[in-house]
Amino acid sequence: MKGRIKRIVGGKVVTPDRVIDNGVVWIRDGRILDVESASLIANKSYDIDASGLWVMPGIIDSHSDAIENEIQPRPNSRFPLEIALYELEKRLISCGITTMYHSVSIFHRDAQDWVRRNETVKSLVKDIKRLSSDNSLIRNKVHLRFEINNVEAVSIVEELITEHYIDELSFMDHTPGQGQYRNLENHKRMMKGLYKMTEEEIENRLQRLSSLSVVAPETLDYLGRLGVANGIPVASHDDDSLEKLMLVKDWGTSICEFPVELEVISKAKEMGFFTVMGAPNMLMGRSTSDNLSAKDAFSLGALDMLCSDYYPPSMLYSIFGLYTMGYHMHDITKMVSLNPAVALGISKDLGSIEPSKYADIILVAMTRELPRVEKVLVEGEILFDMNHAYVPVDKIIERKAQV
Repeated sequence: MKGRIKRIVGGKVVTPDRVIDNGVVWIRDGRILDVESASLIANKSYDIDASGLWVMPGIIDSHSDAIENEIQPRPNSRFPLEIALYELEKRLISCGITTMYHSVSIFHRDAQDWVRRNETVKSLVKDIKRLSSDNSLIRNKVHLRFEINNVEAVSIVEELITEHYIDELSFMDHTPGQGQYRNLENHKRMMKGLYKMTEEEIENRLQRLSSLSVVAPETLDYLGRLGVANGIPVASHDDDSLEKLMLVKDWGTSICEFPVELEVISKAKEMGFFTVMGAPNMLMGRSTSDNLSAKDAFSLGALDMLCSDYYPPSMLYSIFGLYTMGYHMHDITKMVSLNPAVALGISKDLGSIEPSKYADIILVAMTRELPRVEKVLVEGEILFDMNHAYVPVDKIIERKAQV
């Protein structure tokens, strides 16, 4: 119905420059009409009572491998994309994620994981776009991760760019001995744990990966500029030197993902890159590859954005973890909302609770000192609602004692 009004009343509204206690967010036709401070009680049929809750912008996740794991959770398991995406959406929205850039990695024709093989990826990317409809719970977008020694995939990447199937493009180089895998022993441990490979199989695999030819620099330059020309933000991945930053900058990249050293992320920030690190790194306080700590980068003011990488719940937990350390909620929330929106070119409509933007909003409670998503609105419609209260811990103990 045209002109219908909703109000979110009584919560702590997180805007880009402050937190409004007892705030009111006015919504009309899926967009935010106004944000104000007012001591109102939710007493209208169109009111959403946010008393005692944080009212925050929906989380924007620029990089997550979750869809790959959903499709192929085990080496010999393959589930239809329709089921995988449908089930994943339900989990993502419960984490407060309202816009997801599903990261799909195009590794090789015979990649270890079926889900990362060239023809598989080409089909998945097109199907994700096809399934991203008005019936989706969240905004599904595609982040294509191109392994730069995948020479055979150049024409596929070009096609997906020019036919507007992708929303973000990143260049990766997982050659053993550099980037994320500078430490070969860590690389071997990862392969052994993930793929259950023997020492001999690992050595053979590393030798084969090291021998692969890399796509010519002029071709990478062409693909990067082609992405930019088609309105696609371009990212680099696992940057480990200042020389690499200079090189990828020439390709049109504007986002620096997972830099592996403090000097590199500081220089990337200085050069105008949007800098991204994994929220799991922030939450655990360390990198699983013994690379740069997200907390160290953040403490020096060099970190712009967090992404979920491989663990979607980490986004919200990281923000509230930083809040308990004394950081201002309106500042740290930008790392999972406004900053990604700006970096990805969608900030006109998304990323913050401000007039004229879409009402993608999450309501968050604190339970046992942990954040819990209570409700999620996408374009002003409640698409997730916990709708129950937790039993206090002391009551659970009391009940067990009675039994």
